[in-house]
Amino acid sequence: MRKLRRPAYRALVITHVAASVGWLGLSLSLLVLGVWALTTADPASQFAAVTAAARLAGTLAVPIGALALATGVWLMLGTRWSIAYTWVLVKLAATAVTFALTVVLLRPGLAAAAAGLDPRHLQVIDAQIIAGPVVSSAVYLGATVLSYVKPWGRRGARVPAPAPVPARSGR
Repeated sequence: MRKLRRPAYRALVITHVAASVGWLGLSLSLLVLGVWALTTADPASQFAAVTAAARLAGTLAVPIGALALATGVWLMLGTRWSIAYTWVLVKLAATAVTFALTVVLLRPGLAAAAAGLDPRHLQVIDAQIIAGPVVSSAVYLGATVLSYVKPWGRRGARVPAPAPVPARSGR
């Protein structure tokens, strides 16, 4: 694929960062709502927290996650930061797995939890309601670090030997 021109690159980076930040924000919001649902003594609050989490995940998780994933792949294909770099491969794999788990487990799990609640009766909720948001928040924060630090070089590239430093006299 051809390298992106500057205006396209800027637009993609802005879209990618905005979608990724939105995905992290959604994940942290789901975590807060899950903790609230697990710790409240008010049945109406519990119902509201789980219902809100299910609605947020049901409406925002897939579009935001798909946008973050798609723009990341587009940037990978259109810039020098290709899949040949280990940090890009790790970030891509983590994002793809997290997106798949969101679609397959998180959204249906939250919908089922919300459907089983009654706003008049406090119920015991499985602590798994916060497992997904904890994992996804950690993955998204890790992806942010990888994007900024870029810790590993190209896969299969040889690391050049350090240049010899001439000895210096103590005088």
